[in-house]
Amino acid sequence: MTTIRETLTSDLKQALKNHDKELTGVLRMLISAIQYGQTAAKPIAELDAVLSYRKQLLDALEMFPKESEKYTQTENELKLVEKYVPRAPTEQELFEIIRNKISQTPPQEKINIGSIMKEIKQLYPTCDGKAVMTLIQKEVSLNK
Repeated sequence: MTTIRETLTSDLKQALKNHDKELTGVLRMLISAIQYGQTAAKPIAELDAVLSYRKQLLDALEMFPKESEKYTQTENELKLVEKYVPRAPTEQELFEIIRNKISQTPPQEKINIGSIMKEIKQLYPTCDGKAVMTLIQKEVSLNK
């Protein structure tokens, strides 16, 4: 199995051959983020470095007006980065995991929302935490 960095490096070579400046720039930023994460005082995993860069782009989108050129540029960059992160779960997949965890909890015990959230974040690191928490709370309130 190839690492994210190997995939990025391979794709970078292809983007350079194809003269794709936008993709080349994004791939270089991702490789740089991974390199920085590995050489930091507290090293981080490749996926975490890519997810961190993705989060920076998402935060940047909120700063620019939607009609601006910077917004469009950041949005395009985000689309390219999305190819290198695990897919986000569907709402149905989330509901199945939540219902399964709730059904495993004995009736006399309180449902541990934190453990459900932790399991989902481990399975799907790109999922939106706020949305997941809302779904969990909704299901918990229905099962009381």
